[in-house]
Amino acid sequence: MTAYIVDTVQVRPGDLAAYVALVHDVAVPVMTGAGASFVSCLATSPDLREDVDVQVTWSFRDHVEWNEIRKNLVLDRAWHDLARRAAALRTGGTRRFYYPAKV
Repeated sequence: MTAYIVDTVQVRPGDLAAYVALVHDVAVPVMTGAGASFVSCLATSPDLREDVDVQVTWSFRDHVEWNEIRKNLVLDRAWHDLARRAAALRTGGTRRFYYPAKV
């Protein structure tokens, strides 16, 4: 089974480019180094004159693997720097775990 974490972060339109650059330049190396796989980074339009949703999706096998990834992140100084930098750009957001739906 594959599990996914979907982070949906709100940023001001003027911070969109900085946040997306932070995802690609810093978050991807940190998260993949910890064991997660990068799936996608999507955003709503900054032209609506409201906060932009940036959706970043990561995958991993299961919660056993996620717990190992979390441990690796907590021990990584780069993760703490990333979290500080991302928090300065965020105006809100959510984190959800998703699993393949079965019929």
